[in-house]
Amino acid sequence: MTNPFKKHSSSLFANHGSNIDQAMNYCMSLVDTLSGADKAAAMTAIMVLVNSASSAFDEVPAAAPAGPSPERLALIDLIRSEIENWANDELEGKLTDWAQSELDLDAAVENWADSNMEDKIQEALGGMEATVSFR
Repeated sequence: MTNPFKKHSSSLFANHGSNIDQAMNYCMSLVDTLSGADKAAAMTAIMVLVNSASSAFDEVPAAAPAGPSPERLALIDLIRSEIENWANDELEGKLTDWAQSELDLDAAVENWADSNMEDKIQEALGGMEATVSFR
């Protein structure tokens, strides 16, 4: 939030830093020099400004916490742990079930061997000479 008083400030006048009590004492000392209607008008103006400043101060949000609360961190850890447990237990089982129902590994290996084995044997043995004898 930007400072709502900044646009109304003037370097023509002094200030009391952030010491509100000191600034109020200064205002009251000036008001005490007035009398009658002038005194009432000055006091009214000062108090309207003080009330407005108090309301503006109350609207400024408190500083954000330094991080998540211990309870929130514990909840995050619990959720993370449950997800990991589910992934380890459920996912592995589901993948195994899917692979067993959808993949016929024996047929896949047999098809690959039928399609590729002769070529692989030719590559490995190509150019070799062998003599086979039987008794």
